[in-house]
This record gives sequence, structure tokens and C-alpha cells, in this order.
Amino acid sequence: MHEERMIELLVELHEGLPRLGPGNTECTLRALAMCEQLPAAPDVLDVGCGTGAQTLDLASATDGQITAADLFASFLTQLEANARQKGLAGRIKTRAADMNELPFPDASFDLIWSEGAAYIMGFDPALAAWRALLRPHGYLAVSEVCWFKSSPPAELQEFWDQNYPAIRDVDDNLAAAADQGWQAVGNFHLPVSAWTNDYYGLLRKRLPIFRASNAGDSEAQEVADMTEYEMSLMDRFADWYGYEFFVFRRAP
Repeated sequence: MHEERMIELLVELHEGLPRLGPGNTECTLRALAMCEQLPAAPDVLDVGCGTGAQTLDLASATDGQITAADLFASFLTQLEANARQKGLAGRIKTRAADMNELPFPDASFDLIWSEGAAYIMGFDPALAAWRALLRPHGYLAVSEVCWFKSSPPAELQEFWDQNYPAIRDVDDNLAAAADQGWQAVGNFHLPVSAWTNDYYGLLRKRLPIFRASNAGDSEAQEVADMTEYEMSLMDRFADWYGYEFFVFRRAP
């Protein structure tokens, strides 16, 4: 299957879901609380915002202006509708943009946020590219899939070798960030429920609808099969891997 077709089907599968990856409000607010020296009304950039559940949380929890950037207009349209419904439209500005080529001047933001999206660029390239967009002493909050134990089962190792060979353990990611000059503020594991309930729970309900609407499409059924297999790995191997939320601060 061509990559463009795969992305098209994954976008369709996630259409209408509040979250496009693991996470929840509690984790977003916990990471935000680590950014203790933000301005009273910070300028925030949410990179790879998707449909923006965390964007709405950030807008609700701060008095700042949130710029939400994503490549897919349909996700941004959903975010805009949800922001209007919650009375937050005045403080959330959406921008259709590729995270590899963000169209913002240097030193534009006090906080850059990215939940479950940095892997698209890779953890190290993302930390390097986004640094210039932060003001001195600005914060970066990013969640990244990590190994939590060494020597994972062969089946799990094979899955990540095929899908994200750059996966590392938490300490290696902290060391890589330090090598780039980032100051670590704190980090924590996302709970398994952030996968199984907040993300996979709704995705499981969406899958039969997706399958039915693409009944004659073998590639769509393949995407559904892959998604169910991915969910089964978390059911069986949650002790071995998951998302780590990292909060860093830019040195002046």
C-alpha cells in the first residue's frame, strides 16, 4: 500500500474522534503544571494538534493565545467547531502547516506543545527544529513513545522495528535532549488508561463503522486489521512500552 493511501485511510478512520493518540486531560494538565514560570498569558504553539483535545485543555487552563498547527484541514475544522462550542474560539487560532516547515518567526512562543506527534519527524529532529521558535527560557512539552523495560518480547520488538525503529528508552531520550542543550524539567509515564480508554476505547467503537463503509476495499480492511493488532499489543505488553511525557526548558 502506498504511503499516501495509508495516510488517507488513517485520517478517515480517525475522523470525528476527540483524540488521535494516547493522552487525557489529567496528563496534559500535569505537564502544564511543570511549566511553572510561564508568562501570565503565554503564546503557545500546539504542533500536530489533530482534532485538538489537548489544545482545548491548554486554552481552558491558561489565559494565553494558542496556535494549533496540523497538516490536515478536516482535523482543524473539527477543532474550530469544538472551540466555538466551548467559548474558546477567540483564543485558538488554527494553522494548516507541515511540522517539518512551520511558518512562524523565531522566538514566537513561550511554550511549544506536541502530544504523540513528534515521532513524525523523529524525537531528535523535532527538538532541534522547534528550539528556534521558543523565546529564551521557553518550555517544550512533548510526549514520545519509549521502551519502559529492556529486552522486549520478539513480537513487540518486530512491530516497533517496522513502525518506528527510532524508539528508545526514557533515559536515552533525556540524554539526547541534554546533548542539544535542553534543560529537563520533568517527565512521567502516561497511564495505560490513556491508551486503552481515552484513545483505543473510542477507536474500537469507530472500527466497525469504518469497516462497513469500506466493505469492498481490501486496503481499508488491512488498515483496520493493523489497528486492531496494534491495540492487542498494548493489551498484552503495556509494561514494556508506552508514551513518556517530557517537559524541557530552553536555555537562553
